[in-house]
Order: sequence, then structure tokens, then C-alpha cells
Amino acid sequence: MELELKSFYDKAVENGKSSDDAIKEAIEKSIESYVHLHRGISVQNLSEQVSSALYKELSLLGKKDEALLKYAFEILIDTVQKPKEKEIERLIIEIDRLQRHLSTEEEELQRTLRALFAGIERSAARLDPNERELWQEALENTELEHVEGLGILNETVEAALIAAYEEAEEIESAIREVIRQITHKALSEGLLSAARVRAILTTILMKASELAEATPTNAKDIIHGTVYGINDALISTVKQLKEQLNFAPEEIKTSHVANWEELIKMLSRSDELYKEIIDDVASKNSTFVSEILTQSANVIGDNFAELKRISNETIELAKKKLTLLAKEAAIKGAEIKEQLTSEAKKLGTKAWKKAIKMAEAYKNKIDK
Repeated sequence: MELELKSFYDKAVENGKSSDDAIKEAIEKSIESYVHLHRGISVQNLSEQVSSALYKELSLLGKKDEALLKYAFEILIDTVQKPKEKEIERLIIEIDRLQRHLSTEEEELQRTLRALFAGIERSAARLDPNERELWQEALENTELEHVEGLGILNETVEAALIAAYEEAEEIESAIREVIRQITHKALSEGLLSAARVRAILTTILMKASELAEATPTNAKDIIHGTVYGINDALISTVKQLKEQLNFAPEEIKTSHVANWEELIKMLSRSDELYKEIIDDVASKNSTFVSEILTQSANVIGDNFAELKRISNETIELAKKKLTLLAKEAAIKGAEIKEQLTSEAKKLGTKAWKKAIKMAEAYKNKIDK
């Protein structure tokens, strides 16, 4: 199979192009034409055929050099990847549309939820005081579960997964990107704690497992895309935390980090935590889905180096932050102690002066 590089080159020269520009145009057009005509073959075979033909035809033209080969390889990559990139862009736009719609629904759900909790709380006022504590505890625990908004996350994941599955040509890569975005957004919107991370990742993996179960022919693509997408999101979330710690530590408020020691502990075993979550979700699914999840966990285990590296770097910064907080607490404690000591001295002085006055008054009374 030939690229017909010479034909494209001769036409470019005839059209007045310089030799250098003509060969680049010929490479671009010949590769685009070849890729278009051979869509059905695998990417690896396509790449092999183009590379072989390219080397041969450049040699015949006396144009074989490293710079041109590199240029040709870049053209090949761009030509093959372009449709997939456009598809991902389209899916991202679709996800944005879905998220806007879901945002409206979420606001309505939150209003309804607040009204429900308000009604439950008001009804507690009519209960016997002994029963009210149990009622209040149940209400608080229920509220805590709904604060995370996992119901909304569940709907978002489901809509995005279905959109990616039904409309994407490359299911795994599309789902990977979709899940990366959703997971990163969910993790970034609240407290960074092991419990919350576990809850979010479990929700996403369970929803992906449901879709995989319903579409067994594409189950591997769905699970693999989800597992890798979550890993990508974990890396980007930890990187974001690292940047905040490094450049703007004052921006990290208690809404994101409540317990620095817990955060350090979680980061030190981020890869293990993710593996545990996958295994836990696998245990709750059918044998079919469970095997794919377990296999994915084993495969992705070899790709934890980046997550581990960025986690370790972030741990060092978090430790510095913890040390700084401890120093601030010590300084504040010293200031409070000094303030209390000062106030005590003032009170002591007042008491002493009052005692002297009382003593003088008593002495005067005796003298009289």
C-alpha cells in the first residue's frame, strides 16, 4: 500500500510551492487521505502501514531526514486523534448541558429537602422530651447523609455515562474523560476526608457497574474508563491541593480540610484506599462485573506511581502547614495566656489597692 507521496509532492511543486513546503504539504495530504481510506483497520496496523510506506517513499524522493519523519509522525497522530478529540469536545459540551439541567433540578431538590427537614424538626417540638433526643439524633444523621449530595452525584454520573456510551465512538476514552471531570468536580466541592472520598468513588463505581451489567458487550470499556478516569481525577485533585498549599495556603479553608493529620494519613495511602474501594465495590456486584473490576484494580496498580508521587509531595507541604498551624496555635495560646496574666495582674492590683484602703479604714476606725 502506498501513500502516493510523490504525486502530492509534484502537484505542490507545480502550484509554486518550495521544495520544503511541498514535501510537508505532500506528507499532510497523503497521510490524511490514507487514514480516511483505511478507517476500518486497527490504529496499530494503520500506524505500521503509514510508517513503512512513508519511509520508503521519502527515501525515493531523497527527502528522508529526522525532522521530516518527526513532522510526519505528528501529522499521523493529529489525523488519527482529531475525530476523537472532537467527539470528546462534543461530549464535554453535552455534559455541560446536562450539568446545567441537573443544577436546576438540584436547587429544587435542595429546597424540597430543606422544607422536609424543617417539617420533621418542627414535629419534634410536639414530642415528649425523652423521645425528642432520639428523634433529633435520627434527623441529624439523615441530614448528614444528604449534605454530601450523593443523590445528585448519582444522577450526574448516570446521565454522563449513558451519554458517553450511546454517542461516543471510543467508549473507554470518552468515559474516562467524563468520569475524570465529574470525579474531580465532586472531590473539589467539599471536605477532603477519607470517608467522603470513599463515598464519592463508591457512588461512581457502583453506577458504572450498573451500566456495565446492563451492557455486557461493552462492560470492560465502561469499567476500565471509569477506573482510569477516577485515577486521573485523584491525581488532578491532589495536584490542585498541592498547588494551593504551595502558592496560596490561606485559600485552603476548613470547608476543604478539617483535619490535617487525617489528610496526611489519607494521602500516605491514597493508592491503597482506591484499591480498597474498587475491591469493596467488586464484592457488591455480580461475578461478571466483579471480575472486570478486580482485573482493572490489578492493572491500574501498575499506574499508581504518579498518584503516589504527587501524594508524597503534597504530604510534605501538608506537614509544613500542620507545623505552621501548631506554631500559630502556640503563639495564640501564648497571647491568650499573656492577656489572662495581664488581666489577672490588673485584678490583683485592684484587689491589693482595695485591701490597703480597707486596712487603712479599719486602722482609722480603731484610732478613733
